[in-house]
Amino acid sequence: MIFKVEFTSGARQDIKNIYGYIKAAGAPDVAKQLYTDLSKACMSLSQYPNRGHIPSELEGLSDLSCRQIVIRNHRIIYEVIDKKVIIYGIIDGRRDVRETMRQRVYI
Repeated sequence: MIFKVEFTSGARQDIKNIYGYIKAAGAPDVAKQLYTDLSKACMSLSQYPNRGHIPSELEGLSDLSCRQIVIRNHRIIYEVIDKKVIIYGIIDGRRDVRETMRQRVYI
């Protein structure tokens, strides 16, 4: 079964910010490659969305059943609902994921 992958506005902004930050730091080729890798990883969730695990920081916060996959040091936080995968955030692993998600989805 193929799932539809949707990005929240926060997730779209995350990937743009990651690209812009790395490019501005003087590594446009690295920025482009990371953007490509993150985009492909997100889209790959259309085939096996339940392969990610539930981040311990997000367990029991709300009715959401968020999962994550990790690409380099970035965590792709998403939820599977019916035949859709909703990407909530692409978050640097050094950031407070719990707080970031709380702000975004009003947990």
